Amino acid sequence: MSENTIFLTPQESQRPYTISEINQGIALAIESSNNLVWIEGEISNWKPSSSGHIYFRLKDSESQIPAVIWRSAAAQIKCKPKDGMAVIAIGSIRVYQKGGYYQLDIHRIQEVGSGALNEAFEKLKNRLHKEGLFAPEHKRPLPETIRRIGVITSKRGAAFKDIVRVATSRSTQVEIVLIDVLVQGEKAAPEIAKAIRTMNEYNNVDCIITGRGGGSIEDLWAFNEEIVARAIYDSRIPVISAVGHEIDFTIADFVADFRAPTPSAAAEIAVCDQKERERYFKTQLERFSYSCRSYFQSVIKNYDSCISSSALRRPVKYFLENMQYQDELESKFTERTAQLLKSYKTLINGMGLRLNALSPLNILSRGYSVVSTAEGVVVKDADTIQSGNSVKIRFQRGSAEAVITGIEPIDR
Repeated sequence: MSENTIFLTPQESQRPYTISEINQGIALAIESSNNLVWIEGEISNWKPSSSGHIYFRLKDSESQIPAVIWRSAAAQIKCKPKDGMAVIAIGSIRVYQKGGYYQLDIHRIQEVGSGALNEAFEKLKNRLHKEGLFAPEHKRPLPETIRRIGVITSKRGAAFKDIVRVATSRSTQVEIVLIDVLVQGEKAAPEIAKAIRTMNEYNNVDCIITGRGGGSIEDLWAFNEEIVARAIYDSRIPVISAVGHEIDFTIADFVADFRAPTPSAAAEIAVCDQKERERYFKTQLERFSYSCRSYFQSVIKNYDSCISSSALRRPVKYFLENMQYQDELESKFTERTAQLLKSYKTLINGMGLRLNALSPLNILSRGYSVVSTAEGVVVKDADTIQSGNSVKIRFQRGSAEAVITGIEPIDR
């Protein structure tokens, strides 16, 4: 997952994600690395639009991917693509957020097997890819502050002028160290590779920009040479590849730490906009000043509130009034407690009298007694006992044992 990813965590948000937020997070995760991919497949559903953009699908025997060629790149297509044509292409993986699916933005496309240079390009690219020269983990980040740029290009070319113009306009403090080399022809690749090694030996620049203006595949071929690719890979200093126009891609683009679509864009990547930084620090200073003013205004307001309070203006009176109020509360508490105790005492005495009236002992005090069998069963009916049975008689005070000598039944 890229460090630029903006997925929210439950700690950051207690609400559900919207569909737009999910698609935006996926787009940032996929597109943040800005890696190029080399694709081979068969064209399907080739549909040029009235806007000049072309929409189609690339497929193989098992799968397919939506693809688009934007109008700026479509004008550079040399072949005549059609449905069923086998092609190779260079593109970037993008997310179409409104549709919620990913697609390939194709920068360059050609029919499979078209041209010896294209075949050589593909073979070298595949071999270097297998060796790990394009591996993302090998790519070095740019320093946060770049004060000196090493430029490897022709001093007579438009690329160098564009780099100087953009870099100096963004920061008046940046310095440019140029190594003038050929950028076209048989001797160009060895000179470029040697210049990259020389710049590393010099070791007094923050990054290296190497490239040239646009042209045909033959014009740009020096940046497709293996000697240049390995020099870029071995460089200890981060390298920005800036070859041709936005639709042009070379082996150097894949090996470099950063790929710029144009030399001007390379200068923008390398040099921070000084005016933008000044605006940023100015904004931060204004926010800091506002926060300080708000803080001290709050402090002054709280101070004025404290010194104007009655507690500070008449502390003795305030203290005495609170003591009096405390005495009143204690008196009310004592009085209320006594009332509650008296009420509970009356209630308990009444309950005691009612319980005593219902007590069997109270009945026995009037001369009655309770007769029970030897097993402790209370005798309520004479029919339940017989002559000769032993019984127990309970009086109000004490008890006695007796033997039944006769029974007198009650007439029903």
